[in-house]
Amino acid sequence: MTIQAVIFDWAGTTIDYGSRAPIVAFQQAFANVGIEISEAEIRQDMGLDKYTHIHKIISLPTVQNDWQARFQVLPTSDDCDRIFQDFKSILLATLTDFAHLKPGMDTVVDFLNSQQIAYGSTTGYDEEMLATVLPIAANQGYRPTVNITSAQTNGIGRPASAMLELACDQLEVTDYANVVKVGDSINDILEGQNADAISVGIVDGSNLMGLSQAAFDALTAAEQLVLRAKVTAQYEAVGADYILQSMVDLPALLTKLNQPVSDAQ
Repeated sequence: MTIQAVIFDWAGTTIDYGSRAPIVAFQQAFANVGIEISEAEIRQDMGLDKYTHIHKIISLPTVQNDWQARFQVLPTSDDCDRIFQDFKSILLATLTDFAHLKPGMDTVVDFLNSQQIAYGSTTGYDEEMLATVLPIAANQGYRPTVNITSAQTNGIGRPASAMLELACDQLEVTDYANVVKVGDSINDILEGQNADAISVGIVDGSNLMGLSQAAFDALTAAEQLVLRAKVTAQYEAVGADYILQSMVDLPALLTKLNQPVSDAQ
């Protein structure tokens, strides 16, 4: 096998350890209308485009009940639109604080460049959000050749494969079986599977783990082990092809996948 391209997610995968920026923005936007939402309620659908994600959250029974108790009516599409615009303003104002590359990404970029493996991204960000993080990432050495949002696929985002397929098409890769999709959420894994690509889940700093680096580092070794096992089990449950503890491990996996079958066994 020859790996022709690697397609990354953004928050929680390549930047923003723990995928914290969207959580902060979602919680604040809903708090601004008097509705409290938990991290767990947000994270279960992480990886969707943000507008769709707002609709998912507002459709939760707990949110519907709280909304009706507070306003005596159920939320409408106009309410979703207003919350999304507030969410977007909050996120855009804070993205720069969370756009640091995750540990190991510099090594990954060096490896991909040295091996001449193309790389790009698909994302739940919209164009304006992406435009904010791209130059910050570029200043740190991370410059994906293509960056696909659902606006480029007629609104079709994860877990469908449309964004991943478009990224591959723009990279002139025709065999999706030779593409590696790297992400940190269940929807990332499903996106890769739906394109018949190789799906890779990252454990440390992922959406599924949900902790900032400082919070994770503050855990005992035993607590870290338990948390990593919990995240690994979630990836296994949806059939991820490979599960890596951190991005540091990706070059070794790509090297293995690039070996002839007889050598790799």
